[in-house]
Amino acid sequence: GRGQDQEALKKAAEEAAAEAHRRELMIRVKRLKMSCDAEEKQFNLFLQEREKINYFWIVEKKTLQEKQAELRNKTRELQDLQERQQIEIKMFQQRLKHLRYHEQDEIVELKTDAETALKLQEDQHRVAEAELKKDKRAMKMHRKEVEIAQDIF
Repeated sequence: GRGQDQEALKKAAEEAAAEAHRRELMIRVKRLKMSCDAEEKQFNLFLQEREKINYFWIVEKKTLQEKQAELRNKTRELQDLQERQQIEIKMFQQRLKHLRYHEQDEIVELKTDAETALKLQEDQHRVAEAELKKDKRAMKMHRKEVEIAQDIF
């Protein structure tokens, strides 16, 4: 019996040690599973955050492209407007040049007309003055004739 008892004790001790080892392994497995679950939960949160960031990235990238297109359109509109203004300015400058030319032409024509009219008036005055002098001489002659005729009578 004693050898059997020792053997039984040895077997019981081994079983107890194996049971303790099994419990220890179970606790370790439980901890590892909890740690794995926590990691998986963390990973899922990370994926959700990544999806959100990706979504916002796509939205903001699209918004940026729209704003850039809008800016290009506004820039083109501004360039078109500036070109039209330059064309209008050139047209107005041409028109102004044309009007100034015609104005200068009219001034020369008016000056020429005025000089011609003035010359004509001067000529008329000269003729009128000559006629007045002639009339004055004729009147003096007539007066002398009248005086002479009166002296005779």
